[in-house]
Amino acid sequence: MTGRHAAEPATVERVFRGDRVLVVTSEAFADGCQRLAAAAARLGTISAVIGISNGGLAPASHIAHTLGARAYTVGAKHNATNGLYEQATGDVTCDLGPLIAQLQGDLLGGAVLLVDDIYGSGATMGTLIPQIGRHLAPGATLHTAVLCRNVANRDQPGGPDLWLWDTDDWTHFPWEDSLPAGTVTETLVVPSVARS
Repeated sequence: MTGRHAAEPATVERVFRGDRVLVVTSEAFADGCQRLAAAAARLGTISAVIGISNGGLAPASHIAHTLGARAYTVGAKHNATNGLYEQATGDVTCDLGPLIAQLQGDLLGGAVLLVDDIYGSGATMGTLIPQIGRHLAPGATLHTAVLCRNVANRDQPGGPDLWLWDTDDWTHFPWEDSLPAGTVTETLVVPSVARS
């Protein structure tokens, strides 16, 4: 495997300023996925894109379609609720059943991209990467991409290979339920290129 995956990635507490919710619009999401796909293509020919449910499914599907790669799914959960400003527990429950069923005994080869909506504490990818590694063929490489990276991870080892936004507050994505009335928001502007 390649990428910046630390053997034992640190899990950090996410930073939330708490004075507004950062919003990814539908247009920014589509544009951002195009930029992530372009950056991923520079890592090599991506043969497979794995979306982490629930938040990583939409970006993974978009990126896979753009790259002409096969899309796969894994499950992971560690937030107690979907409430605003909920800190992650760090205790991640994984479900590789969908990936295993899709592979039907095969291994993933070539360059594989693991996608999520946000890299917050690092616990989700830190837990999933070694487990997905067992389903990679010899010589296959695993890269990671997210829409957002929480600023708590700026100086941490590991982290995603590609991301769009560094965020310092709760982030709302297009596929999520509407925010409560009166919520103060800030719309995120898509950077010209994905960060790495």
